[in-house]
Amino acid sequence: MNQIKNSRSSVGIFANLGKDLASTASAEAAAQIIVEAANTLIGWDACYLILYDPQKGGTPRPLLSIDTTKGMRLTQRDAFPKTPSENMLRAIAEGGFISLYAGFFEMEPTQTFGDRTQRTLSQMFVPVVSGSRTIGVLSIQSYTRNAYQNPQLELLQTLASHCAGALERIWAQEALGDFVERLKVLHAAVSAINASLEMERVCQVVYETVSKVMPCNDFVIDGYDADSNEIVPIYAIEDPGKRVITNRYVADHGMAGEIVTTKKSLLFNNVKQMDESGIHFELYGSLGEEDRTKSILAVPMILHGEIYGMVSAQSYQEDAYNNDDLYLLEVLASHAAIAIENARLFVSIHNLANTDPLTDILNRRRFFELAELEFTKAGITLQPLSVIMLDVDDFKKFNDQYGHKIGDDVLILTADTCKSSLRTDDILGRLGGEEFAVVLPNTRLADAYEVASRLRLAVQSITLSNIAPQAVTVSIGVADYTLSCKSFDVLLERADKAMYAAKTAGRNQIVIWSG
Repeated sequence: MNQIKNSRSSVGIFANLGKDLASTASAEAAAQIIVEAANTLIGWDACYLILYDPQKGGTPRPLLSIDTTKGMRLTQRDAFPKTPSENMLRAIAEGGFISLYAGFFEMEPTQTFGDRTQRTLSQMFVPVVSGSRTIGVLSIQSYTRNAYQNPQLELLQTLASHCAGALERIWAQEALGDFVERLKVLHAAVSAINASLEMERVCQVVYETVSKVMPCNDFVIDGYDADSNEIVPIYAIEDPGKRVITNRYVADHGMAGEIVTTKKSLLFNNVKQMDESGIHFELYGSLGEEDRTKSILAVPMILHGEIYGMVSAQSYQEDAYNNDDLYLLEVLASHAAIAIENARLFVSIHNLANTDPLTDILNRRRFFELAELEFTKAGITLQPLSVIMLDVDDFKKFNDQYGHKIGDDVLILTADTCKSSLRTDDILGRLGGEEFAVVLPNTRLADAYEVASRLRLAVQSITLSNIAPQAVTVSIGVADYTLSCKSFDVLLERADKAMYAAKTAGRNQIVIWSG
């Protein structure tokens, strides 16, 4: 073993090596051809060939690791270093070297190659270089002491150089195939994103797509409010797929703040890079626990030159992302910006159609649509249902004495006060002029009276400007659903009659319809 073949034999080996590599498209098959040539030329007991580009970084990709155990050649499947070993980095830096060890010593299992019951005592490491680009490291090892010398190292360097071009071609073909498959996933996602007008669905598709095409333990979509200069949380996921609710914050810090300020993407592949960035990151999710994020990819959402926010994928592994990932996320973010803006416009238009423009509560048409649904439900389930009618007392005086601007303020403040005093399930609408109505699902008459009392006192506490010192009060009528109510109109008419009875009785009071 370890005797260099004569030059004529070496030429034949290299000639066959070129033909064999040209006929395969599999990186692992190419690695097998290369290490067999190394065995024929020099001889080894253990070997490995790992793809690694120091310019791109990332995780090394072992193609082949073989050792000799009890006279048998066995391929190792569990030697996958997360980072390049010191020997790999030294080989790349020095162009190759020989290591001769005096005895056995322990190493991490993921960094070991060879029979683990003993230690290889002679090792050679050479970089695989194509042109000016390093694409990997080739190593052969022997259990014999002083098995290798400089002539063997030079021959191994020649072998690595001879096969580098073919290996790079195969690696590039595999990478291109992988990228094409990721683009197919991206294309399907873009179609789904563009077809949706629901912001939640858009965000979900973007998250699911990112999870398919790149590492993604945590995920964030943040919007940007230019008027308030605030980051507005839209969608956040924390490993393992748990939805997280976050808060708005001023865009003067945090990763999203950096993105919307610079309109540039960020790529960090270790904690050191994050620390050196100077960014004061905004934490979310499992506060109090150690942040496990080791790699971050964040890109801006830009539409028509305007910044709309940020999309970010985060991994708990170092060197998780590369420029291909950056490109894919930027494409997704550009489509997400369009879809989110379309969804926002759709919601805005939908709200305009259903909302009273002055008070920003339900208009008459939408109020009756929702009220009819609750009335039908009460008729089927026999659950309690109550209605409140409110009318601002002496409203005409506000307009006549202080002007329509003050009159509008009275209506807006009355609507806001009522809205803040009601449950989210209660239905509040402006029926016209100074009249408001509330539908209280699953509420008995006595409880509805308590709600009405709370509303009356809350409105009475409204403070206007010095221009209009007159107090704001409301007269209220309350009625509840009974079997004698054949329609919602009948129920509302009862509350309306009770309200007019309150006005007749002196205003600023509550009357329950008694029939």
